[in-house]
Amino acid sequence: MENWISKNNKAWNKLFKKFNIISVIEENGFFEITADQIKESGREPRLMTKFDSSENLPTIFAENNLAILPIKRGSYIIGKFQNYQPIELNNDLDVETRYLPDFISTINYNSIPSEAISLNSAYISGMIEDIVGEEVIPTIQGRMGTGEFSYQISLKDNNKFDVDVQNSQMEIDGSYEGISKFVIFEVKNHYMKDFIIRQLYYPYKVWKRMTNKEIIPIMLIKHDNIFNFFIYEFLDENNYNSIRLKNIKRYILDEIYNPIEVGDIQNIMNQVEVVKEDNNIPFPQANSFYRVLDLINELNNQELSSSDIADIYEFDIRQANYYLAAAQYLGLVVKDKNYKLSDRGKSIMQMSHKNKNLAIISIILSHKPFNYALEQYLLNFDFDYSKIAKIIYEDRDEINSIGTAERRTSTVIAWVKWIIELTTTFDENFDK
Repeated sequence: MENWISKNNKAWNKLFKKFNIISVIEENGFFEITADQIKESGREPRLMTKFDSSENLPTIFAENNLAILPIKRGSYIIGKFQNYQPIELNNDLDVETRYLPDFISTINYNSIPSEAISLNSAYISGMIEDIVGEEVIPTIQGRMGTGEFSYQISLKDNNKFDVDVQNSQMEIDGSYEGISKFVIFEVKNHYMKDFIIRQLYYPYKVWKRMTNKEIIPIMLIKHDNIFNFFIYEFLDENNYNSIRLKNIKRYILDEIYNPIEVGDIQNIMNQVEVVKEDNNIPFPQANSFYRVLDLINELNNQELSSSDIADIYEFDIRQANYYLAAAQYLGLVVKDKNYKLSDRGKSIMQMSHKNKNLAIISIILSHKPFNYALEQYLLNFDFDYSKIAKIIYEDRDEINSIGTAERRTSTVIAWVKWIIELTTTFDENFDK
């Protein structure tokens, strides 16, 4: 079954060949493509041009360091633009608790199904006013035109490229206005390694002409029930890439945040029993445990097909199946007609934030390759890749070569690093 990611790849390959796009970019520095030309691929432009993260770019874009920007209604430019801003979740930062008012009965802090509800929860609980430092009220939201403006964007070779925008479309997830400040939000209910700057820059650019108030662009990523606010500024209003991270604020809703300590991991290591590998479920090949957690949280809200999951996270079907298989490997997800949380998964999702993560860590460490990898890290602050691969090869029927086992070690290392990053800093004098 194909999803829109796979269809986009095929459609863009067709367009690149038909219009000789790469050659035109090499000669002119950009290629302008219209919505009508995009439709010649058999796909709608809105499905072909929305790439919120660089990970979502079609293969032909990624391989040629290309990105796409809207410049007017029905027209886009493709070029070697530095279009994305890296973003990193930081578990070392403090997490503050905020509460919903007692009379709110329609929001369950353990199960927030949409970005709009995440933003509403942040507003109602006082997170946004705490960040802004003054009382604010919601104002602008939704799709609208940009009007006309110009700006410069950096190319991959760090040269500058002039962009003229003529009434393109933009979308604002939410905004809040106070006496002296205006806050613009882009919101995601899942982890991203980067985001397209345009989502904050275009609204910033438009309202810079309309208000004298300080404009605060914020990226909100709600992940693992933590509200991560990345607070930015643009140092030069005419420079797309002048975005600068000013601060990060983290909050949790309706519970006290308790960090995971090294001692908590030690207790699990001392108590966990290693299980026999179930060869009916493939060994995981899903290198971002952040996304495994996002998937579990999404399935806590509703049952989904692999195609649904691919669309939500802008994966292709193969990636979606990898992450579903990883959650099944841990016993947290089962497949009926669609995918849903297992009874064990449902029980864990009702726990407090700390206990939930400790329960998941315990499940991970009940599998020998992961247990061994963390044990060796605690002893040596390094990983024995060949030994991990050997354990995988010996315990898994479907792994028929040591080369395949070596490739699977990347998942083991990534998951163990997630465990390490959740905890307070490991000390080399830690009692081994």
